[in-house]
Amino acid sequence: LGFWIDLPLLHSSRLMKMNPSLQFVVVLLTASQAFGWSPTAPSAEDAAGLVSRRQALISSVASTLTAATLVATPPSAFASEIAGDYENRDRKSNKDAVIREDYYYMMGKSPPRSLNGPLRMDDPQWNAFGSCETAESGAASNSCTYVSLKQRIPAYSKYGFSISQGAKEFTLLGKTLKEAAQSNSEEAWRKAASYVVTLPQTPPPPPVDALLKMVLFASSMLTSPNYNGPSRELLVARFYANEASFATKEIARAIEARDAERALAAWDFGKDSWNSFF
Repeated sequence: LGFWIDLPLLHSSRLMKMNPSLQFVVVLLTASQAFGWSPTAPSAEDAAGLVSRRQALISSVASTLTAATLVATPPSAFASEIAGDYENRDRKSNKDAVIREDYYYMMGKSPPRSLNGPLRMDDPQWNAFGSCETAESGAASNSCTYVSLKQRIPAYSKYGFSISQGAKEFTLLGKTLKEAAQSNSEEAWRKAASYVVTLPQTPPPPPVDALLKMVLFASSMLTSPNYNGPSRELLVARFYANEASFATKEIARAIEARDAERALAAWDFGKDSWNSFF
């Protein structure tokens, strides 16, 4: 996982030199399409499956997308969100988050909107729990972050596909929102709603379904038996999963209001949150 930030730069020859477990990590995370990382269109088979499922949901959304389906909120309550200042919003002690105990809740401050590199061990901003390097020079691996393959492999089998599918459909949601912004057609808005609205007695759409699984995946991947408590990396991963959750809800509210500018701003914020989580 130390290679995650460099995934788009990995040459096939480097990939083949890795051990099979690391190859699996690289292939899975690359397939998840973290939006800003040279995205590719879904295959014809994937696209056909998504279209058929999407058409069925759109017809349902057309008849059930009401104030009862989405959270009805006075416009004034989201004045700062409408302006796009999502990063500095009032998080209300993570009352509506997927998981309350993230980096913001525990430390009282937020990581950057977009995380573009590994967390520095010697940076006071991040080194909240202290370093436990086994050598003073820092040359040895950090035993606090050691997680065995026996613990990590089941996490991929349980949550990997759902997270990957959620990322792919969040990408498609962005394209649909742009289409709705340009055409303002009711069909485009309904299609966009089908990505973020959970209808009664139906499974949640993949971008919604992936949110809790992102938290569970992070717990399995970043909880070390050598450290008694949540690691800094785990708290940061939870933070970005919570941010992605907020973005999804904000997009749903914007779609209900047919506010294209707000919907696109929320999607862009969600894109940064997904990328930072990965």
